[in-house]
Amino acid sequence: MTVHDPRTGRARLAGRFIRHYIELVVAMSLGMLLLGLVWGAVLPGDILFADVTIGMAVWMRVRRHGRPAIQRHHRLRVPWKWVRRAAVVPAVLLIPASVSAVNTIGKFGDMYRSRSDAVAAWPVARAHDPVKPTVAFLVGGKGANAADLLGPYEVLAGTGRVNTYVVSAGPRLVPLTGGLDIVPDLTFDELTRLMRERGDSLDAVVIPALQPPDPAESASIGAWLRQQSAAGALTVSVCTGARTLAASGLLDGRPATSHWLRLSGLRKDFGEVRWTSGTRYVDDGNVITTAGVLSGIEGGLRIVERLLDADTARAAAQRVHWRHYVPGRAAQIPESALEPSDVVVALNASYQTGPSTIGVQLTEGVGELELASAFVSYTEYSMVGRTVAVGDGVIRSRHGLTFVPRSTVAAAGLDRLLVPGLDAARRHPAATAGPRPEYLHADPEFAFDPVLRDLARTYDVRTARFAAKTLEYPVLDVKLTGGAWPWSATLVPVLLALLGGALTVAAGMVSRRLRARRPDPLDGA
Repeated sequence: MTVHDPRTGRARLAGRFIRHYIELVVAMSLGMLLLGLVWGAVLPGDILFADVTIGMAVWMRVRRHGRPAIQRHHRLRVPWKWVRRAAVVPAVLLIPASVSAVNTIGKFGDMYRSRSDAVAAWPVARAHDPVKPTVAFLVGGKGANAADLLGPYEVLAGTGRVNTYVVSAGPRLVPLTGGLDIVPDLTFDELTRLMRERGDSLDAVVIPALQPPDPAESASIGAWLRQQSAAGALTVSVCTGARTLAASGLLDGRPATSHWLRLSGLRKDFGEVRWTSGTRYVDDGNVITTAGVLSGIEGGLRIVERLLDADTARAAAQRVHWRHYVPGRAAQIPESALEPSDVVVALNASYQTGPSTIGVQLTEGVGELELASAFVSYTEYSMVGRTVAVGDGVIRSRHGLTFVPRSTVAAAGLDRLLVPGLDAARRHPAATAGPRPEYLHADPEFAFDPVLRDLARTYDVRTARFAAKTLEYPVLDVKLTGGAWPWSATLVPVLLALLGGALTVAAGMVSRRLRARRPDPLDGA
């Protein structure tokens, strides 16, 4: 007869319990991260407990639990002891969920946060040539996407054959992505007055992705866009600038495109627009809409073709090292969609352990695309950290835009200090207090290429590829080397969940011990 040691049986049962517990924690954590990414793309809020439950249910099916066994967790006839055990789930995930919420809300909140101090800065005065076509670039008071704005701006301004102005509804300092502040050249009224004085008219308006403006400003922008279109101006939206253009009514009944991640929301909100995907831009007469972010460069080149000629557009593409220009027509692009590996951005937003406070040094004469590449790539399109514009005073970009830093290097408390611009890399400005300067643009190439390589090398390749995907920028010819995945950021929520579980178990043990020590009132009787 075989004798079983009860201690061995208990140890085996404890081991199985711990293994299954860890498996469930991992499954629930992945459910929270993966489904949180999906909800973030299609819904206004997060559904934490649905994420957790779905992750747990999927893993129970993987472990070959039957459907009734899973459903019993959600029926009213569940034994009370299982209800108590199920209540452990939110307690286990409370710590990782709280850390994720704080970090994610903080990063998104900082991305277009207006500065708190009052700064007096004025744009540089420029001569207006009525012989040249005039293009206005719209910004909103609550912010605009830096790449959507500065990409087509450099394409057009770099030709030297176009009057280019950044305009806003009112005189103010406007935040761009990642803590970069721009001083608009003109208000709507000032532009109107300038055109009247020069006997000129506006030829095109470029609309980048805007942070939702106040109702009064939104009404002003819509009226101004309709007025310019009625006067004959070409209206061009970049990325989700299509939302602003659609809200004005100028896209009703027309074909249009936008960023692949936002098209489902646009279809829902503006059903009268014929939304399409898989193309760099849609040219429909006096309206052009482009796909996501860097597709705005193609939109800028199309404006050059329309207002000037194809040879000037080809030269403009070469000047900014854009390798994907197709003269005279819109290039086809992949119809992207969310996939499981895109959870990398949720991991970065929630648990990134790499250098996260990134200073971007503003230097005189920096290229507009060089500047945009540093501010959007590490924030909105990879979520690895926060950027802040640092410098000693107001600077002018290569083509005359005015930018204001938010801090000095010494006062910013930085983990990294990045210096964009090929000219800055050649000059090597005098070193200041703080981290060692890292010069992003050492060679003549498209401004985003070295930034994506830095993302892969400093963080991981998957993050760099996600950034390229959301920028709608093909990187097949860009060599990305580094770690394959953000393993440290993946491990953090698992460890936090285990910590939550340990604290929950400890709290239960203490509670039971206290109850055991409590005197029974019947003992006295």
